[in-house]
Amino acid sequence: MVKLSLATDTISVELTIKEALALSSGVKFAADPSISKDARRKVLRSLDQKLFPATSNTIDYHTLEV
Repeated sequence: MVKLSLATDTISVELTIKEALALSSGVKFAADPSISKDARRKVLRSLDQKLFPATSNTIDYHTLEV
C-alpha cells in the first residue's frame, strides 16, 4: 500500500486569468459560462494524475477471470 503525504505534496495547474478568477472568487462570465467548469476540470485532472499515476491504469491480466 502506497501512503501519500497529501499535506506536503503539490500539483501545478496552468489556468488562464479568467479561470483563476472564476475558481478563486466565484466570478461569473456571462459571455462564456464554461470557464469555471473548464478550470475545475483542469484541477481535477491534475489531482487524478497525482493520486492515480498512469501505471495504476493498466490491467493485470492474471487478475481477470478469463
